Amino acid sequence: MDNALYEPLYSATAYDDAFRTMETECDDLLIPYINFMCNEQYDETAVITRLRNEHFVEHEDHSEEKRITDSHFTITQNGISKRYHLECESKKYDGSILIRIFEYGAQIAIDTAERSPSKLKVMFPHTGLLMLKGSTSTPDIAEIIIETPKGSLSYDVPIIKISDFSVETIFEKKMYMLIPFLIFNYEKDLKKDIQDKTKVDELTEMYRDIIGRMAELEEAGALSSASYSVIISLTHSVLYNLMKDHDIVQEKVGDLMGGKVLDLPILRVFHDGQAKGRAEGIVEGRAEGEAERKRLQEENDALRKELDELKATVNT
Repeated sequence: MDNALYEPLYSATAYDDAFRTMETECDDLLIPYINFMCNEQYDETAVITRLRNEHFVEHEDHSEEKRITDSHFTITQNGISKRYHLECESKKYDGSILIRIFEYGAQIAIDTAERSPSKLKVMFPHTGLLMLKGSTSTPDIAEIIIETPKGSLSYDVPIIKISDFSVETIFEKKMYMLIPFLIFNYEKDLKKDIQDKTKVDELTEMYRDIIGRMAELEEAGALSSASYSVIISLTHSVLYNLMKDHDIVQEKVGDLMGGKVLDLPILRVFHDGQAKGRAEGIVEGRAEGEAERKRLQEENDALRKELDELKATVNT
């Protein structure tokens, strides 16, 4: 088991990495997220196909810049496939991200275009944005408008704001992908009065409650062990990255999450496998030892018989 998989993400892209990890690894987290964001009705029969998320954007000087989207995939159900492009933003909303979203969407549309000698058909993906920092200027839906010689057309970019969600609404709407980012809702208060032990204790109890609820979901089969493990690990990573300058939060909440990371289901399975392997090895070793003992005994009996026969010949 590679312990590096469970170390905190101390990087400028920690939040993008966390979002991308859940999108890439956890179907049972992504489906409810898409259902809520895009008003879909996908169920467990929906098939997710992850697609290339590296694209090259060409500039006016014909130079190319590689861009990586946070997620790019299709979902297929009942014979109907839809393409999605999601982004996660940890900076305050100012509208500039819409340019990046359009660039990504346009490149995806070009990559998947249908061509004929007289026609080019481009299909923009369904797009959504997750904002981690609250702002009164952040709309619920943004709009990208494209003016063409034949008129204008537009498409919406629904925006999910972590500030709109509490623990209760997350579990009510099955938006478990938001759990690792809940700490953003408490960032300002904690930084204003970081020594307030009561606030830190309340935060610790909140995470203890979250862990308990997720454990119940996992036991009931409503959340996979893999997704449970990913949420715990990424919550630990995001919290440490956002609160790396605040020892008291890391000590109280970080230690709670860190302890859970060490007891993740995937690690329990690994350690159980080790124990089983050791037990099987002991049993197998005993069986092999007994077989070897019998073989040596048989060889010893044969030698004794030969020796007795030799002695009898000499005596005669």
